[in-house]
Parts: sequence; structure tokens; C-alpha cells
Amino acid sequence: MLTRRQTIRLLGAAALAPARAGAEPGYRIGAWTGDSFAPMHAIRDGRWDRPAPAPERRVEVAIVGGGLAGLAAATLLRDRDILLLERETEPGGAAKSGRWRDIDYALGSAYFVDVAEPFGPFYDALGLTPRPVPQPENRVIANGSADALAGPLRGPFERLRGLVEKLVASPDLPKTPIEAAPSAALALDRLTLRQFLLREQIDPALLPYLDAFSRSAMGAPAAEVSAYVGLNFLTELAGRIYAFPGGNAALAKAMAARVSSVGAGRIATGAAVFAVEPSSDGGEARVAWFDAENPGEPRCVAAKWVVLAAPFFFAARVLRGIDPAAKAAMTRQRQGSFLVANCCFEGAMAPGAFDSWTPEAERVTDAVDAGAALGARRPKDHGVLTVYAPFKDPRLGRAQLLAGDGAALAAPIVAELRRFLPEAFSGTRLAEVRLTRWGHHHLIPAPGIVETVRALPKRYGNVLLAHSDGQGMPAVESAITEAHRAAAIIKGK
Repeated sequence: MLTRRQTIRLLGAAALAPARAGAEPGYRIGAWTGDSFAPMHAIRDGRWDRPAPAPERRVEVAIVGGGLAGLAAATLLRDRDILLLERETEPGGAAKSGRWRDIDYALGSAYFVDVAEPFGPFYDALGLTPRPVPQPENRVIANGSADALAGPLRGPFERLRGLVEKLVASPDLPKTPIEAAPSAALALDRLTLRQFLLREQIDPALLPYLDAFSRSAMGAPAAEVSAYVGLNFLTELAGRIYAFPGGNAALAKAMAARVSSVGAGRIATGAAVFAVEPSSDGGEARVAWFDAENPGEPRCVAAKWVVLAAPFFFAARVLRGIDPAAKAAMTRQRQGSFLVANCCFEGAMAPGAFDSWTPEAERVTDAVDAGAALGARRPKDHGVLTVYAPFKDPRLGRAQLLAGDGAALAAPIVAELRRFLPEAFSGTRLAEVRLTRWGHHHLIPAPGIVETVRALPKRYGNVLLAHSDGQGMPAVESAITEAHRAAAIIKGK
């Protein structure tokens, strides 16, 4: 936690960031979306360090957290008496979407990769048919080239793709669940992604692109993330990537609808959970929360089982009676901070690829064409670019996001878009920039993360941890894997 003095110093640094592009930038700044940090900071700062009150009701399963893992657990347990508690006004976690005119765009995670068992059948059961994004999936704007993957980086990229394809075909693939990983794959967790790539003699000219990829997907450059996790993410080079309109929010919405269709009142939003008290003797666990928007008297539910589907750094703060060593391991992991800017254009926009990477940019890592997932229904006279801008220093990023000066944060992003994606502005007008802040977007998978989370207990009496953090990878597949594990325990399988 930052002290007041540290926060002031960081905000001072933020004030030295590039100034906004004039008082009249020519585009609107939309209202902030993303994290509601006030209730979580109140819990972090100990303002809700109190016993859980008497329960007002009893359920078989209480699920804490309505991100992809919590929603997947609720979906798998929908035939049980469940209550899902979500802090925000709608479930989804980082898998939420917005809408501009008739284009749905992602506020966070935009696509996924694996449609094999158990993921594909799970999507099928939701009535969703994953469709590959149109080609080209990726391009890299570097060294003055509009697409370096079709120019100077083509050869090195194809050699990298060949390496990944070879790894995917081998039994040593670093995959989920990590509990089933072979020793050769686990050895990759002791290396950084950069060390592995250089060991395999990948052309160093690719490293700036791979750093941008790593920062966007994992919150840190290739020199700071586990090779196990990094290579798991790079498996997308050996196959296709899939996206729904609005990104992975489509999965979240389908799961929430499936859960709610069984009965009303099974998802409670605006519920900031401050205490989870497990029982180790077959009794009931208790979950206590307060109204996130209008804090008042705390509320409580008793449950036979609790699925704690929250990031580990936060789960460790609300789970009472946790072993100090486990708590320290869960809270010392780094969390990335992200800004996502959805840039809304009037006019025919042609970004050139589903995902355009900008390794030479200071702020922006990549920009996803939100309209691409619409296929033939894509509008011809307007478009949206979902721009990812992870902070290189997460603490400074959190300070800037707390300060909340949207115009100052948007200006350098727009400037970099004009420089690296000038065709997006050709014959178009940038009408609005809609900003989303993620102060603790996801776990940064540093080397050793897989070994760490494999050693952590995920069960405390009748409380089960189930979050993508449990796989050490901030991915859709990690969340669904953890949900399946928790649901199997509750079902007695």
C-alpha cells in the first residue's frame, strides 16, 4: 500500500507526463469506466475490519466475484442454490463491453485462443459459436513499415511460429491445468520469456514486438515474465484467435443470463465483500459484504460452500484465518495497471488488421479493430479501435488512474495513434475517446509464478479459491479451468 507521501510523489511525476493536446482536442472524452476502487481501498485500509454479522439467509454455494471464473463456477453449479456477490454494478470483471452506435467494443479482454476440451464444449453449452477473427490477425508497425510481419520481420516471425508449432505438438507444452504440467514444461517457469527466446536463437529484431505483446497480455516485458506463461500465450501463433463482438464480455453476458434463467436474485451486484470466514468442521462458512455505492450496515450470508473467485492479492485480505505464509505469497505478487482507450471514429476506418502492434510507441502496445468481429455486418461509415496502454510502472499508473485526468491520459495515446496508425485517421474524424481504468488489471506472471501457485493451498475448509491467478496466467482459459476444479469438488466428483 502506498503512503500519502509516496502517492503525492507519484502524482507529481504524473503531472510531468506529456500535456494534453490543447484545450480543444476536437474529440469528446467519455465518462470513466472500469474499476470502482473506493470500496476495495476501504477494505484494504482496514475500515471494514470487523466481525461478520449474523447471516440473513443460507445458501448451498456463495460465490465471491463475478468475473469470468466466478460466472463460470456459477454456470457449472446453476442447478444448486447459489448466490453470486459482485462488487461492480454488472458482472464480468475485466470482460465487459461498451457500445458506440452499433459497434460493441471490449473494455478489457478482447479475444481467446483455446477451443479444445473443456473450453469449446463449455462455449457450445452457452449457445456461443467461436469464430476466428478475419485475416490478417496481426500486423507489426515498426521500422517505418506498415506491416513488418510482411516485410523485414517476415522470416524471423515464421521461424518463431515454427518453434511455437513444434512446442504445441510436443508433450512438454506449458499448458493448463498447471497441476498436470510435465517437468520439462515446469523448468520453463525458471526462465524469463526473453531468456528462452534468446536461447532458441530467435532473431533479436523480434524482441520489441514480443515485449509489446508481453506487456499487453501479461503486464510486463518479456524479460520480466515466466517463459512457461509467455509461451502458453504465444501458442496463438500456431493456431487462430477467436473474438465475439464486444470481446470476452459476450462470454460473461451469456453465463450471467444462463445463471439468472434458473431463478431471479442469484446474482447480487454492488456487493463489496470484506470477510469470508471458513468452517473446517463441516459447519457453515460466512460471507460478509456492504453496499459498494452506499456503505451502511454490513450484510451476511451463510453457505455450505464458498467459491472465492477473486484475485489472490485481494482474496488473501478478506479470507479470515489464512496461514500467514500463504497470505504473504498471495499478496506479494505484482499486479499490472492498464488504461484502455476505445477510440470512436466517424467515417470509413481501415486499420489493416484485427490487432495492430506498435512496439516503437511509448504508451500504446496495440489496437484492436472492434468492428472486425462483426464480419459482413461491419458498418462502413464508422468504427472503433480498442487501444491498450499498459503502464510500464504499475504504481505510477495507479496514481495517474486515481487522479483521473482523462484528457491528459488520452492525449498521448491519440498522438501515438496518429503517428503509428495514420490510416485510421484518413478520411475519418475521431469523435470520442472512452477510457477504462484497471488499477490492478491482472497478475504479472514473473518467473517462478507457476511453482508458487502450484504450492499454494486452494482450499480452506469449505472455502475454495477459484480465479485465473490459480493458474498463474491472466487468461480466459485459466478462469474456466479454475471454475471447473471448484465445481467438481462441490459436486463430489
